[in-house]
Amino acid sequence: MSKIDKRSTIIISLILILSLIISIFLFYNNTMVYLKNDSLVYSKVSFFSFWWYLIRFDIFAYVFYLSPIFIPILTVYGFYEIYHSGYLTNIIQRNKYNNVIKKNIIRCWLKNIIIPFILLILFIICIFIFPNSNIKPTTFGETFVIGHKYMGIINPYLFVFLHLLLLFFYGIFITNIGLILNKYIKKFSLLVIAVFIISMIIENVGNFILGPIIKTITGITTMANGFSILNIFYLDGIPSLWWEFIWIIFLNSITIIFLFKIYSNKEKVLNNYE
Repeated sequence: MSKIDKRSTIIISLILILSLIISIFLFYNNTMVYLKNDSLVYSKVSFFSFWWYLIRFDIFAYVFYLSPIFIPILTVYGFYEIYHSGYLTNIIQRNKYNNVIKKNIIRCWLKNIIIPFILLILFIICIFIFPNSNIKPTTFGETFVIGHKYMGIINPYLFVFLHLLLLFFYGIFITNIGLILNKYIKKFSLLVIAVFIISMIIENVGNFILGPIIKTITGITTMANGFSILNIFYLDGIPSLWWEFIWIIFLNSITIIFLFKIYSNKEKVLNNYE
């Protein structure tokens, strides 16, 4: 990992951590005042609902909207550097081309563990702030009290695990778009912008075209949100958690097919940047 790659990883991680710290600070200075004045509401806040509030309804939720920008910076730059610097030629003189490509793509995928890991650490911190583990959907209007409805349907620990797993798969999808574009765009800043634009196109096609069509055909209201890629994080009005997994696995399968097709031909890949 180059110095630039390490620096970008540290900077992105710090931005995410800082947004969460600010969220906790604002919570204590604003929302906590209201909570302490209502003992009934306060008693229903658990570390599950508090965790969900911090990542879903506060500053982090706004930061995550920019995930198609910071994820490729976090995950793709190392591959970009190897590919466009000519260093790839030196590596394949000592190792098989296919092994080198697969190893570096997998390395890019694994970097997506960083975001779920940060949120897992936050979850542990939330346990100390609100020791209450009871999570039951309530009629209160405060979202941090209600949490996500699936916390009351399935084991809330399982919900946290599944959500973190969804984030990891979502990160792989955004990374795949970046790796595909890497072959055609030689300037990294333009590559990041292109990833964001393509992600927003997919997001809007899913929200305004595909979702409403499927909703009309099936009569399932929640399918209107079923083809959003950002909603894999927000989980707002989803058909089901399992549907979100089906959707992101489908997207990953399509991009992986394109990805390995693009980089499978050694001669074309090497000729492209030489």
